Amino acid sequence: MIEYENMVCRELNIPSIPKKEWDGQRSFKVGVAVINLYGGHQAYGVATFNNDVDKEPRVIKVFTLEPFIGIDKVFVVPDYMDTDVESMDLDDESKKAAQMMIEEANELENDGVEKEKLPENEYFFDHITNDDEAAAFIKDYNTRNRIKGRVPKSHDGLVMRLSVIYSETTKRAKK
Repeated sequence: MIEYENMVCRELNIPSIPKKEWDGQRSFKVGVAVINLYGGHQAYGVATFNNDVDKEPRVIKVFTLEPFIGIDKVFVVPDYMDTDVESMDLDDESKKAAQMMIEEANELENDGVEKEKLPENEYFFDHITNDDEAAAFIKDYNTRNRIKGRVPKSHDGLVMRLSVIYSETTKRAKK
């Protein structure tokens, strides 16, 4: 029996230990390592491997105080945000299921979301052409809406504040 399965699953936020063993070549950010302990038994730990830096997987977290003497196996935890199914180290059936899940997630993500067309003017409003006009507009907007914020001094700050004002005014106009 391998110790600390629950601890490693909780640490990595995974439901169970991955089934597919590491191929011994590809880099991975996070993996579950089966480590051999000095006392002759085994425990789970967290490992990583980068082809450019490492010659072998590195154990980055263990849950036992007993020293370990080596790594027996490594199971790679898949990168869940990766959407390139062909690069995933999965069998054909799992690749099809992963592709279906990605498509479904994209549909849910874009459901009911309209693409908002942004104005071509850098300052979002057609009547604003420079930083001085932008600062005056923001000051007036803050006064009219009883906002006690200061007017940004940098160009980027002015543009960001104008983008927020533009967003607020378009949301109000849609209601």
